[in-house]
Amino acid sequence: MNLISLADNLWTATQPLRFLGLEVGTRMVVVRLNQDDLILISPIRLEESDVAAIGALGTVRHLIAPNLFHHLFLKQAQSLFPTAKVWGVEGLVDKCPDLELDALLNQIGNFDEELDYFPFEGFGTILPGGASLANETVFLHRSSRSLILTDTAFNFDEESSWEMQLAAQALGFYKALRPSYLEKWGSPDKEKVEVSVRHVLEWDFDSVIPAHGNVVETGGKAQFKAGYEWFLGHSLDEDV
Repeated sequence: MNLISLADNLWTATQPLRFLGLEVGTRMVVVRLNQDDLILISPIRLEESDVAAIGALGTVRHLIAPNLFHHLFLKQAQSLFPTAKVWGVEGLVDKCPDLELDALLNQIGNFDEELDYFPFEGFGTILPGGASLANETVFLHRSSRSLILTDTAFNFDEESSWEMQLAAQALGFYKALRPSYLEKWGSPDKEKVEVSVRHVLEWDFDSVIPAHGNVVETGGKAQFKAGYEWFLGHSLDEDV
């Protein structure tokens, strides 16, 4: 694991991950709060050396599974950081009965007035078994003006493998910060999605950190807005 510092008190780490035969990769975000308390959003697979590297930053107090899909390494993280509070979303324990959660991300909240979060409602996707809600959570790291996303937008370009580039082109998100056709078709309540998008656009952010694809270092708010205008099929200029 290679921790990359994006801003004061904000790091990411990536690792390979295959989904539906494609190398999509996945990204964990580490946020340091007051008194060196750490939050791990979407924990990745960790080795002993990784635990030491994270420990050099502070004490892990919170582990977060931000949607119904980014839980693959949560149980391992629980064993590595047994005193951390474990957060998840509604439906996660039903999906994975072996997971134990301490709290749900089912309403608007924040951690130490530094990391805001809220449920991104109405958003889903199409999986091999059919359409499914994702129960997404989105985050704002205030001091760095960074929006932290899981599967609500991807960002793949020519740096990706040729297979991923072809898939991104076919699914409508190549060289664009936005979801794919699978999310567009698999989200049953676009009105709820729009309410969530407008909430995000009220936040003050410039960079965007997706779980899959490249980080948008600047200009992310305009790109996120454009991506969801495509998703919703209309302008978001009114009342924003």
